[in-house]
Amino acid sequence: MFKMIDVLDQTLVQNFRYSLSTPSKQFDELLNQGILNASDSMLTEAISYFFSNNDILDIAEALDIDVNHIYDLQRGIKLKTQENLADTAKIVTLCLALETNSLDEVDIADSLQDYPM
Repeated sequence: MFKMIDVLDQTLVQNFRYSLSTPSKQFDELLNQGILNASDSMLTEAISYFFSNNDILDIAEALDIDVNHIYDLQRGIKLKTQENLADTAKIVTLCLALETNSLDEVDIADSLQDYPM
């Protein structure tokens, strides 16, 4: 079973932590390109593994992904299509944040402290 850090280019993974503190359109484009360049089977396996260890409905709500749509993503259906790439990127970003223990480095506004995450 693959983790997302195994699927994506290592330079992209190394720059991920930096991108959390200084988000940029350039990194978003690099992430999308990294997803498109990733092995279909490895990407599907990593996403399936992630969903097998997390509640899919909680993830859908947290990432603002339609519940019906997230089940397709869980099964690896059309992960790289233009209409699904943004949702795939949300999942990949969450996977990377969890796998690199980067969530602790994200500054969350005081107004959101009580919001379930």
